Formats: sequence, C-alpha cells, structure tokens
Amino acid sequence: MKRSKVSALLTTALIGALAVSLAGPAAADPTPQPKDIVGVGSDTSQFALNYLADGVVAGSFNAGYNAGASARLVSFDALKADGPATIVLKAGTAAITRPNGSGSGKALLYGATNNVNVNYARSSSGPSPAENSANLWHVPFAVDGLKLATATTSNAPASITPAQMVDIYKGTVTNWNQIGGGNGVIVPMIPQAGSGTRTFFEAQLKAANGNVTVVLGASVVVTQEHDAAPVAADPNAVSPFSTGRFATATGIKLVNGAGSFTAQRALYNVVRAADLTKPWFTEIFGENGFVCSGGAGTLIAASGFTQLATGLDGGVCGVPTQAATTNFTTL
Repeated sequence: MKRSKVSALLTTALIGALAVSLAGPAAADPTPQPKDIVGVGSDTSQFALNYLADGVVAGSFNAGYNAGASARLVSFDALKADGPATIVLKAGTAAITRPNGSGSGKALLYGATNNVNVNYARSSSGPSPAENSANLWHVPFAVDGLKLATATTSNAPASITPAQMVDIYKGTVTNWNQIGGGNGVIVPMIPQAGSGTRTFFEAQLKAANGNVTVVLGASVVVTQEHDAAPVAADPNAVSPFSTGRFATATGIKLVNGAGSFTAQRALYNVVRAADLTKPWFTEIFGENGFVCSGGAGTLIAASGFTQLATGLDGGVCGVPTQAATTNFTTL
C-alpha cells in the first residue's frame, strides 16, 4: 500500500502555506534561498508542483512538502500573464529569462545552458537521445491524457480520428465539412516550440501517419501551451490539450466522440544523474519520497492529474528512467 509522509506542522507554517494555496496559480514568484530545491519547465505540471510544494485547499487544507521541510521545494511557473519575464532562481544570483516549457526547463540541466541553480525540471515529454547522453534522468510521478480541444460552440464534428487529425495538421483537410462537421475553415493550433506537449503531440502525429514525420501545413497556428483563450474564441479552432489542464479551462470542450484521438503520457521531474543519490532527491522525488506518498495523491488530483502507483503496487512512481514511461498503473 502507499506510504504517507507524516510531518509536524507548526501553526505558523500552516498559515503561511494556506496563504500560498489560497493565492493559487496567481501567487507571486518565490524568492528561493541557496539550500532550496528549485525547478522550472513544463506548463502542464506547474500547478501540480505548486500544490506539492505549498499545499492546496481541496475540501480542507492539504499540506505540501514545505510544511515540514527545512529546505523548500520551489517551482517557478512557465508563464505568468501578470508576472515578470525574468526570475531569480536563488537569492543573490542574476535573473534569467523565465523558462517556458519542458524543453526550456531541461535545457538548464546540461550543456552550454547548464545552470547549477536549477535542481530539477518539470517535463510532460519523455527523454530525448540528447538528454540521455547528457545523463539526465526522468522521474515519473503522474499520468495525464492528451485529446483534441475545440471551442464549446464549434463547427468540428463530435469525433476526430487519428487519421483525420493527421490530415488536418498536414493541411489536406481544410474544412470541417470534409469530415462531417459544419462549414468552416479549420484553424489547427499547436503549442510553442520547446513545449513538452508539442513534442509529445508531434510524436502522436508521426505514429498515426505510419511512423512518418508529419510536415505541418501552412495553416497551423502556434499558440501558448494550454492557453484555452484562442481556441475558445474561434469556432473553427482545434488544438491538442492536456486532460488534466482541461479541468480548470473555460470556453472549450474535448473531442470525445467514438474513435477520436486520445493518448496517455507520464509527467516527470527531471534531474541530473549526480543528484539521484542526494538526500533531497530521495526525500522529495524518489519512490519513497513525498511526491509518491499517499499524502501527495490529493495534491496531484487537485491539479487535474492522477498519481502513479509505486513499485509496491505495480507502478513506477519515483523510479528514474531514460525511456518514456508506458506503465500508467495508478491506485
């Protein structure tokens, strides 16, 4: 059965954590101290890591890791509509451009852009050969789904098969009435470069195209990952969308008709090989750590995702890997 982390919770810590939780996704950027464990990257899992760090009100207040920690878990959002374009990773260091997406976050863990003030990166895409060669390890903790999203009032049909999806993104199907929808010129949307969702979605397009890379048509529009607004504003728009992030989106619906495109993926926290044996990794991200504990399940669920099971229950939560996770066992 799952293990739970039991921590002494001082009243002052509870009040502080509750204030952060009530602020939700709009909370101000943190000011990490040198000993804190700092992460950046994926838009998909940013709220999950915020809740895992500071807790969330889900019926009652559910404490996060920081309620009983001396070194805090810190997670910088990929994008803040009302926030600065730069962040200070740790007190006393120079500001950097805010990393927006899985690829941008992982890039700060190795190579020419390696930044020692980043301890982990959030990722909604699996390992790449370059990341494996750089000795990065992906640590799965939750499962997410990916479907196509349209505006609530849309010309799209109730079902869009994987083959039709390929034709839409190739540009060979250009009007919804060609595949059983209303009359409207299709506006296919895709997340920005560096997005883990884009990387994963392009892999799904390739798989549905006989394992041949799909060359995106000229009509494909690049948008911010999981920004529902441009989809909601256009009855002809379609975009890949996280089923977890959909839980808090407005103005859109998921294409759920029979035979429609759907896929599952793991969400990861990515670390350097040298950090796999450090106490903070074991205590936070490891199989026996907080993120895989029973207490973390509610926090992950509050952000729209499902916690993966640990090895005791046939799962892979907290097990470092250099291959995309295909074991989506949950409790």
